[in-house]
Amino acid sequence: MPLPPLAAADLASLATHVRPADGKFTTIPEVLEKGDVPGHHAFAVLCPQPVDPEAISITFLERHPHSTQTFVPLKVGRWIVLLAPTLGDGTPDLANIRAFLAGPEDAVCIHRNVWHAGLTVLDRPAEVGMLMWRSDAGPAADGIVHELEVPIVLSV
Repeated sequence: MPLPPLAAADLASLATHVRPADGKFTTIPEVLEKGDVPGHHAFAVLCPQPVDPEAISITFLERHPHSTQTFVPLKVGRWIVLLAPTLGDGTPDLANIRAFLAGPEDAVCIHRNVWHAGLTVLDRPAEVGMLMWRSDAGPAADGIVHELEVPIVLSV
């Protein structure tokens, strides 16, 4: 089954599309949301290498308990956005994973505590801007990783 395009997705409580409303200047407050721990905003440019679109294997998910995380394509072809809600015990809700095919015009702000796959690009080496709140306690306080017993396998 083909992945639905991110542009047509209802992301509801998982993430926010980062795009203008009616082609006009639009403020998107989730992008600059302050974390709930002492820290600061951090911006980085990530440079992932492409994976084979016929054999995408997601072996772990991550979430950020103190921050949203925004991805803004600078130079990218197609890329994957895979999201999962968080269960009451803090683990990913694997029964409700949602995966989308994003393109060079798609930017997304993943909400705090939402499980997601690492940045996965398909067509060519990419450059993607990433903005999030960084805890003053250091990187270990910013992200939680969940290794999957069985990889999530996608194909585009």
